[in-house]
Amino acid sequence: MNLNDALEAALIESDTPVITDYEFFRLGARLHAAGSWQGTPLSRLPSDWDHTRMRNAQRRLRARQVIAPDADFHMGMWRVVQSSRAGSPEEIASIADPFCYVSHLSAMERYGLTDRSPEALHLSTPWRPIWNAMRDERVTADSMERPHVDAPNFIRFGFKDKVRRRPVMVHETRHPAIPTTVRGERTRITDIGRTFADMLDNPELCGGIRHVLDIWENQALNWSDAIITGIDSLNTKIAKVRAGYIFTERLGLEDKRIAKWQEFAQRGGSRKLDPDSPYVPIFSERWMLSINA
Repeated sequence: MNLNDALEAALIESDTPVITDYEFFRLGARLHAAGSWQGTPLSRLPSDWDHTRMRNAQRRLRARQVIAPDADFHMGMWRVVQSSRAGSPEEIASIADPFCYVSHLSAMERYGLTDRSPEALHLSTPWRPIWNAMRDERVTADSMERPHVDAPNFIRFGFKDKVRRRPVMVHETRHPAIPTTVRGERTRITDIGRTFADMLDNPELCGGIRHVLDIWENQALNWSDAIITGIDSLNTKIAKVRAGYIFTERLGLEDKRIAKWQEFAQRGGSRKLDPDSPYVPIFSERWMLSINA
């Protein structure tokens, strides 16, 4: 077994639908360093693993029909032909951008919170400076930052209008979630608490405030602890005020963690329950919020 055979075997075992140049290089580096695959020594092992040898290996695996250029991303991304899974748009996006995740109305649908089926896949990704910092941390953790390592760049793939024929909407956020992974996939998604929190931070991305209120009034008490944690994870005052109002005045839930959010209520301001509707002179005294929905 040579290095190319080991790369093919490792790709088949991983059963990943696509792989980036960066991940392919890391896989080759691990196999080269180990000098074996599952206990079988590798023969004719090159003296080093570098960018040129990576490209040579990719050419040979293309000839074997193990990998092929990905139709949605082209350069830097490869479809693993022999994978048993084609990969959903959510999973392909999560591999292309390792810091993005399914969010908003798409997360609501995945959790069964809404009966709406959005045509577009909603994804969130960190604001560019945050994304760059997360990339640098990942590269360091992968031990790929050393100057002598001829690794391909860890790039941020730009999404086209569609991924796997599904329209996508990408939202940059300065307050990225810590997403959870879908079992059996590499898809990442906001957890249930952050999903509820995002409904109040950006209701326009979640079907509108009236749809959000219906979901909160019917289901929020089932997830109250997770939602409180999710609201606290958001560095936005308005979501805390809206959540405090809904919990206490619509659902009758009192909790010392919720009570702390009253410090974010702002007298004399123009805060509204529905950010897209006009201000009305009906308001919550406790939460100093115009109840315009």
